[in-house]
Amino acid sequence: MTTLLRDQLNPNSARMALPLVVDLDGTLLKVDTLYELFVSCFFTKPIQTLLSLLKLRNGRAAFKCHLYKVGKLDVGTLPVHDELLAYLKHESAVGRSIHLATVADQSTAAGVAERFPIFQSVQGTDQNVNLKGSNKAERLKGSFPDGFAYAGDSRTDLPVWFSAKAAIIVSGSPALRTAVQSGGTPIEHAFTEKARKLSAWMRALRSRQWAKNAVVFVPVALGWRDVTLASIATTCAMMVLLCIVASLTYLVNDMADLSSDRKHWSKRQRPFASGAIPVRDGLLAAGAGLPLACMCSLWISPPAGSLLIAYVVVTFGYSFGWKRIPLFDTFIIALLFTIRILIGIAAAKLAPSAWLLTFSMFFFFSLAVAKRHTEILRSVEHETETLEGRGYHVSDESLTLVFGISSSMAAIVIVVIYLVEEVFARAIYTTPAWLWVTPISIFLFSCRIWILSHRGMMSDDPVAFALRDSVSLWLGVCVIIAILLAL
Repeated sequence: MTTLLRDQLNPNSARMALPLVVDLDGTLLKVDTLYELFVSCFFTKPIQTLLSLLKLRNGRAAFKCHLYKVGKLDVGTLPVHDELLAYLKHESAVGRSIHLATVADQSTAAGVAERFPIFQSVQGTDQNVNLKGSNKAERLKGSFPDGFAYAGDSRTDLPVWFSAKAAIIVSGSPALRTAVQSGGTPIEHAFTEKARKLSAWMRALRSRQWAKNAVVFVPVALGWRDVTLASIATTCAMMVLLCIVASLTYLVNDMADLSSDRKHWSKRQRPFASGAIPVRDGLLAAGAGLPLACMCSLWISPPAGSLLIAYVVVTFGYSFGWKRIPLFDTFIIALLFTIRILIGIAAAKLAPSAWLLTFSMFFFFSLAVAKRHTEILRSVEHETETLEGRGYHVSDESLTLVFGISSSMAAIVIVVIYLVEEVFARAIYTTPAWLWVTPISIFLFSCRIWILSHRGMMSDDPVAFALRDSVSLWLGVCVIIAILLAL
């Protein structure tokens, strides 16, 4: 919502005579281009990006210039403050001169000016001067000796506002507006946004996906004869840590996907892609939270903690490039689910089951491919030739269909062979015939997942979908009842 706080520049001709200088990071754009560039470079050239931090010894300007030698930022998809942009276009249309002055690198500023051709001049940081605060104020006073209006968003802009004849504040707090007015600068406009940081963080952490981590209890349920209260407590603690780690790795993955997400018809609304959460905050959360969670897991259970660290390593491999390899990406997703099961086995101190682990790989591979199959079908609907950021083409539709369904059938065969060769032969259950409900239920569930996926109706991750789908839940209840009757 745009609020007119005060206009002391009447008549209109006096206001129009003032050039309007606009900041970039956090003002015209919802994001900080330096952190965006760092993240973009980090996920493509991690070693060179980390080495570029050494340039901070020579100042931030030198660091920025060196970072731009490592990689380039896709400025064409960066989220903007739409209401400010509309205001700038209106002012430009009625004859006011609009200029861009930013602490961002000159090449970034030039790219943004090319995207929005309303700017008559562009000034940015070079290798000698970091155009921020007092440096920017001095530069603008020299460029506009007759005065200027300035649009900014933070307290670092106060020296510029104090040198300006009018102020435009973007997403500023009441305290910032008071600070600007205390310097005697009249406020032309203030653009405010309703902050929803908590809900944005909950979406970024994907708390609704935590239920998927309940697979760590599968070994406990199957090996209940050998489970103790202590092992159950350890498994519960590991599940909590797994939820934390999984959420933090979701942050890493979303930051790695920024450019492709912003080109996607729905993923562009994700918190990092939309600018609702700064990537700087995501880097801090993941950088501090992941090591802490891994150390806690090693203290609780060294074997399970080691597997949790393996989970993080595999997830990083996925984020850094494996997800762009068709079908290998779905193999990695299946592997991550299997590692979850291994964490449950280690935490409960149970013997690993080759049957269970083999079933897990085939079953979760099938579900992961179902998700990709749906995304490919939706790409066809939106007339795109490729699946952005994933390496799939729309022509791969038949390939994912074949691999996904065959993998689900293989998982069912594994369950049947397990029952015949292992369960029935050893007389583990008193009435084992009830266990035939298990492969039947898995078969029906797989059929449901794949028919919905092939119709393009699988709007969510299949595992998350199953936890909300009444048919899937009833099939799960049937399996539980059958196992209880077989005991």
